[in-house]
Amino acid sequence: MIFNSLAFAIFLPVVLALYYILSFKGQNRMLLVASLFFYAWWDWRFLGLLALTILIDFYASHAVYRATTHKAKKRWMLLSVISNVTVLVIFKYSNFFVKSFAIFLSKLGFAVHLPTLALVLPIGISFYTFMSMAYVIDVYRGQLKPTPHLFDFSLFVCYFPHLVAGPILRAPQLLPQLTQERRIKLEQIRDGIALIVIGYVRKVVIADLLAPFVGEAFSRMDSMGSGDLIIRMYLFAIQVYGDFAGYSDIARGVSKLFGIELNLNFATPYLSQNITEHWRRWHISLSSWLRDYVYIPLGGSRKGKIRTYLNNFLTMLIGGLWHGANWTYVVWGGLNGIFLGIHKAYLDITGKTTSRTIQPTKWKFITPIKVLFVFSITAFVDIIFRSPNISIAWKYVSKMCSFKGGISNIGTSVYVIPFVVLSFALDSLQYTGWGARFVAQASLWKRAIVFGALFTAVLAAGADNSQPFIYYQF
Repeated sequence: MIFNSLAFAIFLPVVLALYYILSFKGQNRMLLVASLFFYAWWDWRFLGLLALTILIDFYASHAVYRATTHKAKKRWMLLSVISNVTVLVIFKYSNFFVKSFAIFLSKLGFAVHLPTLALVLPIGISFYTFMSMAYVIDVYRGQLKPTPHLFDFSLFVCYFPHLVAGPILRAPQLLPQLTQERRIKLEQIRDGIALIVIGYVRKVVIADLLAPFVGEAFSRMDSMGSGDLIIRMYLFAIQVYGDFAGYSDIARGVSKLFGIELNLNFATPYLSQNITEHWRRWHISLSSWLRDYVYIPLGGSRKGKIRTYLNNFLTMLIGGLWHGANWTYVVWGGLNGIFLGIHKAYLDITGKTTSRTIQPTKWKFITPIKVLFVFSITAFVDIIFRSPNISIAWKYVSKMCSFKGGISNIGTSVYVIPFVVLSFALDSLQYTGWGARFVAQASLWKRAIVFGALFTAVLAAGADNSQPFIYYQF
């Protein structure tokens, strides 16, 4: 089931109605059943794979906790890591590795036909395996005591707002909210509704309406000038942000209606003034996961500058591969790793630092040139992310950088400007001080006008014909 579907529009009110009349234990039981139903709506057969992950990691976490020697603890922790990685490799990467190896052999002059597996990629597998695996690692590190109840752990992994596309949550943040009785506050309902409306606007009004313009760049590339391709490069950056940030907003908003808070996953990333800041504001749950479970175990910044740059590169490379079984994602991750390394080298040379905390955006401190430069870098690299293969990405970049041909349709280019403006306006409403004050302090009729207008825009844009979320494929 997806958020932008008629099925979900029926599912959510029914679940909420039951939730509000049940006792605490009844609420949790109903949430688990609802979450399994939510996942099974897509394909019930993969409930078994989800259950296998839950069972292995639940019992592995307890084995880690009970083990009396470091060697035994590590053995059980590795069981979790290996089982989760194996599931990912089989269902997500097996054919990619087989085909890549076959191409490599063909380059050496060996004509081979290696068998591939006809497997469907389980929805959300990259998200819930990372969550479940991190839980066991945290127990191994002594940062977490495992929950004694399989039911609670199952709900932690399966909780439907985050199940199929994140945020990737940590147990210390979510588990206490699931195991303790909740009292829903009026401001949670108010903020939750606001987040849901903003999320649907990002997805349906911005991302989905921009998708055809971006698609033209890849379907009619030969007939477009470099100006057209440059414009669509920026449009895809806005599209993917609207799509994924929209999903995160809806997930957080829906969860607030249950009295459960999910982590912020985006914080005005396109207003970042350097590439490091961008990655601290973009897909925050994945970036922090990669930092804690890949970058730091690799050595982080503790083993010299060169090793720090290498660790950044390898972390982003793995982050790229996490997105999908395609060389475009690997190259995308590698390029982002290179840009991060360049920025960190600049900081080392100049002796400057960049804040490790995510502060609310303050417009008066934004330097437009820096913001545009960082936005352009990320938009440029996202061409590779959007391309179906490396050759098409190279063709796109080559033609765009040839600066031959301008903008074929000025009217079309002007038409998309309101979407870009709306995207940044939503950032202002959601993340700046005045936006927070408006949501919290404005009178009911003022909020009703603003969010009613936004929701009307969603309906006018065609919510019933909305496209699947881009990150569902990951």
